[in-house]
Amino acid sequence: MKSRPPKNAPAPPATPSLLLRLDHQLEALGWRLLLGLGLLALLLAAWTFDPKLALSGDNTEFMTLARSLVQGKGLSYISLPEPKPATKYPFGFPLMLAPLEWLAPGNWAAMNWLVVLLFAGSIPVIYLLARQPLGRLPALLVALWCATLPLLLDFAHQVMSEIPYLFFSFLSLWLIERSLQEEEDPKKNYWFIGAFAAMMWSYYVRSAGMVLVGALFLYLLLVRRHRQALILGAGAFLLALPWSLRNSATGSEGSYFKQLISVNPYFPEQGTVDLAGMIERIQFNAGAYLSHILPQIFWPSATPAENGALVSVIAVGLVLYAALTLIRRREHLLLPLYAGLYLVMVLMWPSQWTDARFLAPLTPVLIFLMVLGAAKLLEQRPHLRLPGTVIAGAALAGVLALNLGGLNRLAQAGAGDYPPGWRNYYDAGQWLKANTPADAVICCRKDYWLYIVADRACMVYPFKEPAEILASMEQQGVDYVVVDQLGFSSTPRFLVPAIQQYPERFQIVWQQPNPDTFVLRLLPKPSSSK
Repeated sequence: MKSRPPKNAPAPPATPSLLLRLDHQLEALGWRLLLGLGLLALLLAAWTFDPKLALSGDNTEFMTLARSLVQGKGLSYISLPEPKPATKYPFGFPLMLAPLEWLAPGNWAAMNWLVVLLFAGSIPVIYLLARQPLGRLPALLVALWCATLPLLLDFAHQVMSEIPYLFFSFLSLWLIERSLQEEEDPKKNYWFIGAFAAMMWSYYVRSAGMVLVGALFLYLLLVRRHRQALILGAGAFLLALPWSLRNSATGSEGSYFKQLISVNPYFPEQGTVDLAGMIERIQFNAGAYLSHILPQIFWPSATPAENGALVSVIAVGLVLYAALTLIRRREHLLLPLYAGLYLVMVLMWPSQWTDARFLAPLTPVLIFLMVLGAAKLLEQRPHLRLPGTVIAGAALAGVLALNLGGLNRLAQAGAGDYPPGWRNYYDAGQWLKANTPADAVICCRKDYWLYIVADRACMVYPFKEPAEILASMEQQGVDYVVVDQLGFSSTPRFLVPAIQQYPERFQIVWQQPNPDTFVLRLLPKPSSSK
């Protein structure tokens, strides 16, 4: 007669044996799994690679700063008629680009490939970070989701700081978690030293790294690593101080902090935002991210009129459930803490710049929390674990399939030409490069972009009245003016009226239709008749 198990005996594991076998196979792969994830990310980035200049303008600003470093002029805007020190961006990313600018001057495609390699390296790090709290198979799904996410692949070939920051910030997050398995003495804990180095480089790649510093400091306090927290906080302050003093000495007109507290960064004269304005900004940004930006990221084919709201509800619900569960259990608090601080910064950012790109470095954390939230829900319902796992797996397979469709569209865009307005703007820059003196000064709307294309000093016309615009051109020694069709309201609102009010001062020297784009020569002021 078989003996019955005691009533208080633990129930047999409900995890299907198939999942256990998959977990064992992933464990057996070891470093080969990490290599495979990196190669997959590299292949996907190569498939969607776009050798053209990104249209944001920030990418060419980084290229300009890298060129300045190569020329021995420090971190300066050498593209301006009168170069001035740069304080808007930290030096980390331009310094990474400088060797490529030195080896292949003006080759922005080579710089794009540097970002591709950093993206490929990010995916194995994401897997390592997610593996401990999630387990191997869910962590693999998180990594695959990130590797195929169109938003990340879009930035993976742009000379922008989102992907470099993602790589170094996640490296820091993983290393700090790994350091907790060693003794607290920082002199003997090389994982902690590596985490600190990656954290500070993240800060110098992207100013948002200050959120990472705050998250790691608070996390070390929460896990009672007080000595490490003190060393990390004091070390970060000391290493950030020279950069802060340098910016204070050279002027911080373009600093992120001033942009953060301004009413409108495009019109600094409107002053700083008050408490009521900040609350209104946070409400507006929250609505924008929930209504269309999150659905755009996680379900690109969804529209606000159809499934957009449902996508946001599911995503936010899973993220909040996972975060609250971890907080209640006081375990794996690093990622929800980092996500919370980062989201506060994003919601406080000027509404004029609300965009999916600001969430790009955080999307792997959000994906991690969504997968964790779904896993925790299944844990609460053991009888639904098998069908729930099947449903969740099918849903994730559907998401990956949609992601691949989005990547196909990215690949087609990468193989195509610039949009018509930008193609004409690019051709205008090429004409200026070939037909104007090397010391010519250009007035235009996207100055860093045109500087990289034309290799001529460029300035943006002020957003002011026609007389002030013309006076600014004369003061800066402008020789040529580009009238664009890039879609910015400032050109028809400010530049065109100035040209129309003083037609005798401008001569068309180049034009291209579809859409009409012009290069005008600024003529000398006519002498007054006696």
